[in-house]
Amino acid sequence: MLLYILGLGSPTHPLPESSYAAWASTYEWKRCYDFDYLYAGPLFTHQLSHLWIDFRGIRDAFMRAKGIDYFENNRRAIYVQQQYAIDNTLKFSGYCACCWGISASDGPGPDCLKVNGIMRQFYDYIGHGVPYGPDDGTLAPWAVVASLPFAPEIVLPVIDHFIHQLKLKSANP
Repeated sequence: MLLYILGLGSPTHPLPESSYAAWASTYEWKRCYDFDYLYAGPLFTHQLSHLWIDFRGIRDAFMRAKGIDYFENNRRAIYVQQQYAIDNTLKFSGYCACCWGISASDGPGPDCLKVNGIMRQFYDYIGHGVPYGPDDGTLAPWAVVASLPFAPEIVLPVIDHFIHQLKLKSANP
């Protein structure tokens, strides 16, 4: 989204408005775990543009028709992440209300291994996503931290769990 906004606002070579409409026509509105939202797979896809633009209260035609803005959409995507981990249909060890964060990231693969009696496909770098995958059990703690502005009420307990229960530490001491 950020690239389209920059392109539309270019003082020298602006994109035509029709380019944004063409991109928005590819949107997938989904209902997952009782949340209606604009699906985007990896969590970073929801978060990236929000690093530079506060989308609260800003609605394009698509979001006006849905009655929400992109900030609320991110909140819903984060709640979908949490519910996916709670349901844990793939039976990954550790997934729970306080342990989630599935986004594009490096994984332990590529490989295929039997873990706890279940044959698992592991990936290297890939756009992990929920609830439709791919999901090889790789969590990206940064995706949780980047969710803090949108849903602190469910993110802070996860950060606490990562630090105090799982003893996660920075790679750079």
